[in-house]
Amino acid sequence: MTTTLSSRGWLPKVSAASLAGAVLTMGLTGVVGCLSGSDSMPRSMSAQFLMWLAVLVWVALLGSCFLFRSGRQAWLVLTGANILVWGVYVLARAAVL
Repeated sequence: MTTTLSSRGWLPKVSAASLAGAVLTMGLTGVVGCLSGSDSMPRSMSAQFLMWLAVLVWVALLGSCFLFRSGRQAWLVLTGANILVWGVYVLARAAVL
Protein backbone atom coordinates (compact mmCIF):
# COMPACT_ATOMS: atom_id res chain seq x y z
CA MET A 1 0.00 0.00 0.00
CA THR A 2 1.43 3.33 -1.01
CA THR A 3 0.36 6.68 0.31
CA THR A 4 0.84 9.95 -1.42
CA LEU A 5 2.35 12.81 0.45
CA SER A 6 0.56 16.14 0.47
CA SER A 7 0.95 19.48 2.13
CA ARG A 8 -2.65 19.45 3.37
CA GLY A 9 -2.91 20.47 7.02
CA TRP A 10 0.61 21.80 7.30
CA LEU A 11 -0.28 24.71 9.61
CA PRO A 12 -1.62 22.60 12.52
CA LYS A 13 1.31 20.21 12.16
CA VAL A 14 3.89 22.99 12.23
CA SER A 15 2.16 24.77 15.10
CA ALA A 16 2.11 21.51 17.09
CA ALA A 17 5.81 20.99 16.45
CA SER A 18 6.60 24.62 17.24
CA LEU A 19 4.61 25.01 20.44
CA ALA A 20 4.24 21.53 21.90
CA GLY A 21 7.64 20.61 20.49
CA ALA A 22 9.31 23.50 22.30
CA VAL A 23 7.73 22.46 25.60
CA LEU A 24 8.70 18.84 24.95
CA THR A 25 12.26 19.88 24.15
CA MET A 26 12.59 21.79 27.40
CA GLY A 27 11.20 18.81 29.31
CA LEU A 28 13.68 16.43 27.68
CA THR A 29 16.50 18.83 28.42
CA GLY A 30 15.40 18.98 32.04
CA VAL A 31 15.25 15.20 32.35
CA VAL A 32 18.70 14.72 30.81
CA GLY A 33 20.07 17.54 32.99
CA CYS A 34 18.68 15.98 36.17
CA LEU A 35 19.89 12.50 35.32
CA SER A 36 23.36 13.66 34.30
CA GLY A 37 23.84 15.94 37.31
CA SER A 38 24.37 19.04 35.23
CA ASP A 39 25.28 22.21 37.07
CA SER A 40 24.07 25.72 36.33
CA MET A 41 27.37 27.02 35.00
CA PRO A 42 26.65 28.09 31.41
CA ARG A 43 30.18 27.43 30.14
CA SER A 44 30.45 23.91 31.52
CA MET A 45 30.53 21.00 29.14
CA SER A 46 27.25 19.57 30.45
CA ALA A 47 25.43 22.89 29.96
CA GLN A 48 26.78 23.19 26.43
CA PHE A 49 25.68 19.63 25.69
CA LEU A 50 22.17 20.36 26.95
CA MET A 51 21.98 23.55 24.91
CA TRP A 52 22.90 21.79 21.68
CA LEU A 53 20.70 18.82 22.55
CA ALA A 54 17.71 21.16 22.76
CA VAL A 55 18.45 22.56 19.32
CA LEU A 56 18.80 19.11 17.76
CA VAL A 57 15.62 17.75 19.33
CA TRP A 58 13.51 20.75 18.35
CA VAL A 59 14.81 20.74 14.77
CA ALA A 60 14.10 17.00 14.57
CA LEU A 61 10.54 17.61 15.79
CA LEU A 62 10.02 20.41 13.30
CA GLY A 63 11.33 18.26 10.48
CA SER A 64 9.32 15.17 11.38
CA CYS A 65 5.99 16.86 12.12
CA PHE A 66 4.89 16.25 8.54
CA LEU A 67 4.95 12.50 9.13
CA PHE A 68 1.75 12.75 11.17
CA ARG A 69 -1.47 11.99 9.30
CA SER A 70 -3.22 15.11 10.56
CA GLY A 71 -2.69 18.17 12.69
CA ARG A 72 -4.94 16.68 15.34
CA GLN A 73 -2.78 13.56 15.57
CA ALA A 74 0.35 15.72 15.83
CA TRP A 75 -1.16 17.69 18.69
CA LEU A 76 -2.38 14.55 20.50
CA VAL A 77 0.92 12.69 20.20
CA LEU A 78 3.08 15.66 21.19
CA THR A 79 0.77 16.55 24.09
CA GLY A 80 0.91 12.96 25.32
CA ALA A 81 4.68 12.98 25.01
CA ASN A 82 4.77 16.23 26.99
CA ILE A 83 2.71 14.73 29.81
CA LEU A 84 5.00 11.70 29.93
CA VAL A 85 8.27 13.66 29.78
CA TRP A 86 7.23 16.26 32.34
CA GLY A 87 6.05 13.47 34.66
CA VAL A 88 9.47 11.85 34.37
CA TYR A 89 11.07 15.24 35.01
CA VAL A 90 9.07 15.71 38.22
CA LEU A 91 10.10 12.24 39.40
CA ALA A 92 13.76 12.77 38.44
CA ARG A 93 13.80 16.16 40.16
CA ALA A 94 12.32 14.64 43.34
CA ALA A 95 14.89 11.84 43.26
CA VAL A 96 17.78 14.33 42.93
CA LEU A 97 16.63 16.47 45.83
